[in-house]
Amino acid sequence: MIIVNQEISNENSIELDSGFLLGKALFETILLKDKPIFFKEHLQRINKGLLKIGLKTQVSEEYFINNISKVGWKNCAVRLTVSEKNIIFTKREIGYKEKDYISGFKTKLSHIYRNPKSHFTYLKSVNYIDNLIEREKAINEGYNEVIFLNYEKYLSEGSVSNLFWIKNKKIYTPSLECGLLDGVVRKWVVSNFEVCEGKFQLNDLLNSDGAFFTNSLMGVMKVERVNEKLLKKSDIINDIRLTYEDYIAKL
Repeated sequence: MIIVNQEISNENSIELDSGFLLGKALFETILLKDKPIFFKEHLQRINKGLLKIGLKTQVSEEYFINNISKVGWKNCAVRLTVSEKNIIFTKREIGYKEKDYISGFKTKLSHIYRNPKSHFTYLKSVNYIDNLIEREKAINEGYNEVIFLNYEKYLSEGSVSNLFWIKNKKIYTPSLECGLLDGVVRKWVVSNFEVCEGKFQLNDLLNSDGAFFTNSLMGVMKVERVNEKLLKKSDIINDIRLTYEDYIAKL
């Protein structure tokens, strides 16, 4: 079941436009519990991005809520995709399990570099091929996620996540100028904790006291290893995760 242009449908019927013929479309993936989590922040990001790519469509909070209420979805992930002639809502199950948070993610370094000068880097665009290819390759090799450097060999982000690490009880993350999407949960961490943003190299991560990923569905996920390098475990990461889960439970 999907919603296309306010109509509930069991068929994947859309209007062909520049989004699906040329990739001129954006999307957001929103955690839906009893109600959507951070949906205002997601709508602000996609609406700003739509203007940037030259589309006049804007998705209001009322439009979003009205459409979601038609189908009664709960405890799932809702994807909002907007193109020139389509506003589409789809759902999927949340794939992250408690065992993932206990063991942590195995990740590897990608040989594809992020381009800090590219429009794609800062938009949640349906042009997701680099992310998909590299993530699927990593999963097939037994990893959970992949990390990108940028062309200057500075740390950037994961294929579906933002990256943080701990060193001497301080939290670090690559700055936006390193070429990464400004994630909604990333913003929450930066706003609620003292975080040092800057340009960092791979060794800063490998020699850290622990690292974690964030995105809207996983929340806060610790990193077990990068390639074959086991990372240290920091209690600060667990504190951040518990603080985040307590926060969204009260929304």
